[in-house]
Amino acid sequence: MHIYDINAFLSGHVFAFLMLLARIGAVMMLFPGIGETYVPPRTRMVFACLICLLLLEPMLPRLPPLPTSPAALVQLIGYEVLVGVFFGTLVRLVVGVLEATGMIIGITAGLSNATMMNPALATQSPLPSAFLSTAALALIFITGLDHFLIRTTIALYDAFPPGGAFMVGDMAQTVIHVTNQSFKIGIELSAPFLIMGLLLYATMGILQRLMPNVQLFLIMMPVEIWGGLTILSLTVAGILTFWLRYFDQALGTFFQV
Repeated sequence: MHIYDINAFLSGHVFAFLMLLARIGAVMMLFPGIGETYVPPRTRMVFACLICLLLLEPMLPRLPPLPTSPAALVQLIGYEVLVGVFFGTLVRLVVGVLEATGMIIGITAGLSNATMMNPALATQSPLPSAFLSTAALALIFITGLDHFLIRTTIALYDAFPPGGAFMVGDMAQTVIHVTNQSFKIGIELSAPFLIMGLLLYATMGILQRLMPNVQLFLIMMPVEIWGGLTILSLTVAGILTFWLRYFDQALGTFFQV
């Protein structure tokens, strides 16, 4: 008769589950569509626990044994949380490209004062920013990018094995690079609106000098809003398509999944 050692079972499986939950739970806090503020914390926790249960048996041989000292245990858990927050921050930076693009569009199209509740940020945002952020979340689940992100989360264990060394410097450099690249992409996506705003305000400046007694700002505001909405309707498909390509390039190429 085979006798199970309950102490060995608990020290192995429970510790492995906590190791997985430390990293995957940190990712789920920032996961698009799941880590939003309007999602109940209990739902996020259940989702993270289910993924950990599915990965427990395949990942068990790759996880380190239970450390003998509390300091080593804290170091292991801290490393897993750091890796999870690092990847979640990268995803948020990539998704935030459209939020920045919407902010610029709102300013150049005269819609910066027309705000609505942005569920992604849980705050008031200009209409283009809220629209593009909501469209990005919808595209993530429509195109299957949520599965891609989950596979990328699992691929983190190849790039950052459990119990590895803290690479804070490399992580910081990666975050800085992705932030810089995301801001650059956001400016590029909003380039048509920046050109429209530059031409419009240059024309208004010349006309204002020729007719100083006319309130051109009030006259041109409907033209500015109409032009911005027209350009947005013509370019929204290209903006979202280019963002999807950047999403794949920034995350898929980095982790090679």
